[in-house]
Amino acid sequence: MAAGAPSALPYVAWSSASVAVIPSADWPLVFGSMQALKGHVQEYPGCQKLEAFVEPQGPDYRVHCYTTWDTPEQLEAYLERGYTFERMLIDVAEIVADAPRVMEKVF
Repeated sequence: MAAGAPSALPYVAWSSASVAVIPSADWPLVFGSMQALKGHVQEYPGCQKLEAFVEPQGPDYRVHCYTTWDTPEQLEAYLERGYTFERMLIDVAEIVADAPRVMEKVF
C-alpha cells in the first residue's frame, strides 16, 4: 500500500495479516516469542494492536497474526523495518510465513 493511496472509507485503520503453520514441536517456543513480540510491536508509534488467532491443523497450528496502525505510513515503516511476525518466526524457529497482506480495517 503506497502512502496516500485511496481509501475504502473516510475513516479506516491500516492493517497487516500474516499466516504461518507452526509445527507442534516448535509451538511452545513460538508461543512464548509471540507474547514478547506483541509487547514489543505495540510500543511502535501508531500501533493500535497486534492480535493472533490459532487454528489447530492436525498436530500443528495455523497462526493468523494481525497488526493495526493509525496511518499507512506507519504500517509501511513497520513492514519495511520493524520486527515483524515473519522475521520473528525465522529467527526463533526457521519457519517461513506467507507474505503479509495489507488491508484497510473498516470496523
